[in-house]
Amino acid sequence: MKRIRSATIDGKRHRIVWRPLVKTDNAWGMAWPDQCLIEIDSSLEDPALTAEVMIHEVMHRQVPPLTEDRIDQLANEICSVLQRAELIADEPYNGRQ
Repeated sequence: MKRIRSATIDGKRHRIVWRPLVKTDNAWGMAWPDQCLIEIDSSLEDPALTAEVMIHEVMHRQVPPLTEDRIDQLANEICSVLQRAELIADEPYNGRQ
């Protein structure tokens, strides 16, 4: 798994910062669209969970009106499809805990 430092999202360059995140809100990632910034918890090691978190945070930027629950559901479904196609992680993955 490559820890990228930036990505173009909706035509804008976004920084991606990998750092330990405080788990007070059970968050593995944070999106700051107004700052073009995505933070991902650096403790993540499971490629499937990391993919789900990254998809989730990008969706916050792409479709801000969606609720947190709906973004969770969609990110989980997308990640499951990618895993089933063997594009990510070989080990069993049952969604975010």
